[in-house]
Amino acid sequence: MMSGYIGILALALSAFYVWRGARHRTLVIGARERAEANGGPREVDPIWTSMSVTFMPLFLFYGAFTSLLLIGGYFLTDLKYVLSLFDLFGLLALVVTYTGWILIRTHYNKLGLDFANG
Repeated sequence: MMSGYIGILALALSAFYVWRGARHRTLVIGARERAEANGGPREVDPIWTSMSVTFMPLFLFYGAFTSLLLIGGYFLTDLKYVLSLFDLFGLLALVVTYTGWILIRTHYNKLGLDFANG
């Protein structure tokens, strides 16, 4: 049967989001170091960097609410006949890693940084 395929796909997407988040973070840190070495500002405009502080509770609420809906939907409805526990775990991992990816993308903002040399 097709038991576990959704979980495998969700875990693969979770690994992709972890990789993309780590890659984005290293690119932004490298661009900030190059900007500082070239005499430019290391950080972007404080208005843009405050976006991560402003939206962080919203993104965390999104992850918590979506996880709660998945768990509640699984145990309170008949989703257990459609999804296995492995599928549920994979979907929860996907929600958590996607939320982390959004937080990394907003915290390590690349606005105003030059990515041409690296």
